[in-house]
Order: sequence, then C-alpha cells, then structure tokens
Amino acid sequence: VSVVNALSSKLMLRIWRDNKEHYIEFAHGDAVAPLKVVGDAPGKRGTEVTFLASNETFKNIEYDFATLEHRLRELAFLNSGVHIALSDTRHAVEKREEMYYSGGVEEFVKYLDRNKKALVPTPIMVRSEANGIGVEAALWWNDSYHENVLCFTNNIPQRDGGTHLAGFRGALTRQVNGYAEANAKKEKIALTGDDCREGLTAVLSVKVPDPKFS
Repeated sequence: VSVVNALSSKLMLRIWRDNKEHYIEFAHGDAVAPLKVVGDAPGKRGTEVTFLASNETFKNIEYDFATLEHRLRELAFLNSGVHIALSDTRHAVEKREEMYYSGGVEEFVKYLDRNKKALVPTPIMVRSEANGIGVEAALWWNDSYHENVLCFTNNIPQRDGGTHLAGFRGALTRQVNGYAEANAKKEKIALTGDDCREGLTAVLSVKVPDPKFS
C-alpha cells in the first residue's frame, strides 16, 4: 500500500482489528491525521483501501476493466478461497465480475488451458514448505508445441522469470530424464529441457518472507 499511497492524491484506510474499526487518511502520500479508532467492530477483521490516482503523476487516468480483471483473476487463483469482486459503475449499466477459485494454482492451469486438449487427465500438483518459504506448482501438458510457465513471488508476477524458474526448469528436466532412463525398454533416452516443456502449461507460486526483486 505504500507504493499506491505515493502515487495517489488521496488514500483512505479502514482496518478492522481487535474488535475496533480504525481509520487513517492520506493526501499525496502524507497522513492527514494520525490513525484513530472510529467505532466498535466485534468479531470483524480485514482492511479496506480506497484511493484516487494522482493526476499530477499520471497524465491520463483511465482504468481499464479488462486489465484489472486479468490481474484480480490471477490473485483469486493464487489465493484459493478468497472472494474478489470487480465492479465498474462508470456507465449506466454496471459491469461486474466475481472471482472465487477453491482449487488454487491447479484451477489456474485448467483455466489457462480451457481451450486446449490435455494430454493427462489432471494437473500434477507440487506443494512444499521449508525455512519459511512456501512453494506451489501446477503442471499440465497439452497437445500444442508451446511452453507457458507463469511465475509469481508473493503474488507478484515475474514476467521474465527468475531463480525459481531456472530451478524449476532444471528440476523438471532431471526428473523426466530420470524416469525415462529407469523405464526405457531398450535405448537410452536423453531428453532436452525443450523436449520436457513442449506443450507444458505451469504456474509456479513462491511465498518468501523477504524477497529481492531486480
């Protein structure tokens, strides 16, 4: 929220915590007044953020529904069980999209491949956690020749990949080659990374406590 605040002419926060409703408002990145309790909220938890983008920073402020929907849908997949509603009331008829996916990244790859022919019945799921770092990966192969691997760190997309993508690709190639070698009937088979990832759709989500982005 600190980045959003810096780029907003106005930002309002309502926080429900410890059975109280707290409120603070910012103008152009600076607090208008200190955080204060504005009422009771027994049993309620959560945060509401309302902001207006700064027209001093952005020359043309026009929110694109499709762009917002794409990003919010990613977040709904990456945080299974979370309900996200996008509403556009700028026109006479409200445009609204509600997103909820209990299947997480597994459902994400199914969505990405919804118009393709799958080569295996269900996606392969990998989940692990060690030293405070959580990893989720869903892999599904289709009959195309293209690789589509989406990487996220703490829900932030890495369009150009990163060390986790390099590690994922290397591990996948080793595992597929290991399986092929153990189960080959006659000839020794050596598969390249491109061979293993042909037709692959995958979502790799990593949760780390102190990420380093470059």
